[in-house]
Amino acid sequence: KSKQRGGLLQTKSKSKAKGSQTPPVPQMEYKKSAGAEGVMQMIEKLIHEAKDLEAYAIKGESAAQAQYETLVADTNASVSGLMKDIASKTGMRAQASKEKSETEGDLKDTVGELEDLGQTGADLHAECDYLIKNFGVRQEARSQEIEALQQAK
Repeated sequence: KSKQRGGLLQTKSKSKAKGSQTPPVPQMEYKKSAGAEGVMQMIEKLIHEAKDLEAYAIKGESAAQAQYETLVADTNASVSGLMKDIASKTGMRAQASKEKSETEGDLKDTVGELEDLGQTGADLHAECDYLIKNFGVRQEARSQEIEALQQAK
């Protein structure tokens, strides 16, 4: 049984010395600003581009602000003009309403007068018809009255 146990045990080989490591890689000496020239040029280029973009953005913003102010001024002028139109048309509407009311009153009075004249005409026509109808009878009665007066004299 002891042979079986020994077969699975791991043992360190004695050929390697304890604590041996690979030697460190020799490092290059640090040189200050080695290649910084290219980086500095790139940073300066970025700064220049950023300034150009900022100037372009400010110019665009100024133009947009000017357009906005023009739009606001035009809109305010338009609103003011429309308000004047509303006031004018409201006055015209009130005047037209007043004239309509007066005209309706005049029409009502005229219709009333026409009805009165129509009734007067109908009354006169009836009276005239009565006179024409009874003219003969009245003429006869008058003639008899005149004869009676002449005989009485």
